[in-house]
Amino acid sequence: MLAGLTAAWVGQQGAAPGAPRLTWALRPASNTVVIRLLPGTGPLGRSVLAQSWLIVSGAGPRHLTRRSLTGGPVRIPVPAGRQTRLRVRVDGPQPSRQTLTVTVPPALRVARSRSGPHGLLLRLSAPMRRSRPTGLCRTSEISFPAPSEVAVAKSPQACRARLTLTARNGEQAVVPVAIPGLPKVPLYSFASPAGRAIYITVDDGWTPSRQVLAVMRRTRLPVTAFLIEQAAHRDLGYWRAFVRAGGTIGDHTVSHPDLTRQALSGATAQWGQARQVLGRWLGRPPLMGRPPYGAVDAAVAAAASRGGLKVLVGWSATADQGIRTWDGKRLEPGEIVLLHWVPGLGQQLTRLLTAIRARHLHPMPLTPASFAGIAPQRHSLSGD
Repeated sequence: MLAGLTAAWVGQQGAAPGAPRLTWALRPASNTVVIRLLPGTGPLGRSVLAQSWLIVSGAGPRHLTRRSLTGGPVRIPVPAGRQTRLRVRVDGPQPSRQTLTVTVPPALRVARSRSGPHGLLLRLSAPMRRSRPTGLCRTSEISFPAPSEVAVAKSPQACRARLTLTARNGEQAVVPVAIPGLPKVPLYSFASPAGRAIYITVDDGWTPSRQVLAVMRRTRLPVTAFLIEQAAHRDLGYWRAFVRAGGTIGDHTVSHPDLTRQALSGATAQWGQARQVLGRWLGRPPLMGRPPYGAVDAAVAAAASRGGLKVLVGWSATADQGIRTWDGKRLEPGEIVLLHWVPGLGQQLTRLLTAIRARHLHPMPLTPASFAGIAPQRHSLSGD
């Protein structure tokens, strides 16, 4: 029950023919009583209504009075958690008076608030409606652990919001909240230059190259493959041979979507499922991931952390169609070079190794330790 509404006639005990009828309703969300006149019965009902007006008074410490001279509704605020008597008078050809007694539920309030490892927990003074409150940060998740509790999950970025909550009895409260930020995985487009190191990475996995595998076996060339789970599944034998030849496996998601267009939960599933499945197939869950198309924002970095990754890897140079670096100059120590598992990868790798030798650079394995002392970047050279 939202509230108690009772009415007592003062004066006339029976309505005259054509006398306007009164209706009223309480709106708990705003603690407002809305009173309006309706036409009475009989042929004179609308004519009498057109010549009548409404006066309501008696609510609040200042005994507010509201008038309607045009036949529209009267809205008058009433205090929460108490009983209020409203005096209602109809003036016109058929005058009347009523007294309304309005009992409003107690105001909704936050009884307790605490931050935990998963976000913010609010305990309210009344049971809540299980609907998404308004005023949240864009990707915050809401749950209701108990009838009078609201849990706000951490957001990809810490933020402040005004949270509008509604109780089952209709009472509302606007609560200012500080929503904690989720941990984020840093993105690196460069790695350690120590020993004139350079790092070779190859994305996707749809077209495994026997030539690349032969070079790795013959020269012990360290290569990191950022694999799409769906692509890896097509030729597991190749990828197991790749790992035995010294290759490193990275996470390139389940199906290569643009993660910046996915909800936080969807992006987390893309990272986390691929990581677990690749680990089960190839011996060790990856700790490094590469976002498809190089598309990264705070939610993608937070989803990577939730999915179990420690590092996001971008790139500073590409070698698919000629060698191109981030600054248009020659390859330098610490560069991360991007290629793709496509037809012709063997020839592309051969050209890259020629350029690497000419610069007296040394291909090195890429691991999370390769980024020690390196400042994270916001984005890579270009999309892939």
